[in-house]
Amino acid sequence: MKRKIIIAIYIILICFTLKFAYNIVASSILLEKYNNGQYSESQAKALTYINFPQKYVANYNYGNVLYQNGNYESAIEEYKKALNTIVPKYKECSIRINYALAICKTVQLNENDQDSIKDAIKTYENAIDVLTENGCANKNNKNGHSQKAQQLKEDIQKEIQRLKKIQKDDSSNENDKEEQTETKDNSEKIEDKIKNIKEEATKEQREIENQYKNYRNDYDKTEKNW
Repeated sequence: MKRKIIIAIYIILICFTLKFAYNIVASSILLEKYNNGQYSESQAKALTYINFPQKYVANYNYGNVLYQNGNYESAIEEYKKALNTIVPKYKECSIRINYALAICKTVQLNENDQDSIKDAIKTYENAIDVLTENGCANKNNKNGHSQKAQQLKEDIQKEIQRLKKIQKDDSSNENDKEEQTETKDNSEKIEDKIKNIKEEATKEQREIENQYKNYRNDYDKTEKNW
């Protein structure tokens, strides 16, 4: 019985060793293709299965392949998975940088649409949260663990400030338009009042003239009768 257990353990160890060796070779091939501009999603995905020793590496590499192929939402999910495993501190910032970049890539901005600008700002702020969560970048002016992460955070902040300026300018323009509309409405109301006053004055003038004519006619009659 003990012998069977030992054999079983031995077989398991051999399988893990072979799998580990396969992962190393396959990862090397994947990275070589990646550096040559070939992004094989199927090969990268295969490496995420049963990859216990360095699970984060497989998810990170798969995320990078998805990113290069423009599948940013899927890349984000792989970066999340990578961060949910055991990641060495010196590797975490690289994952967070690419994670934040993938988030930024999902922005569909229309600068003529206030809702689009608002959504873009929110997305960029989420990217900054990813960079600053564990100190890879610092929300204040101080530097974080990674200079690249800090620089990316500052670049994203500049874009947010630019979009907020557009928001402010558009808001001012809207206020100007409202003021112009209000002024126009007031002018139209004043014109209507003047028009009504003129009509009333004309009406009163006609009534006075009619009264005068009637009075004159009566006077003429009286004079004749006299």
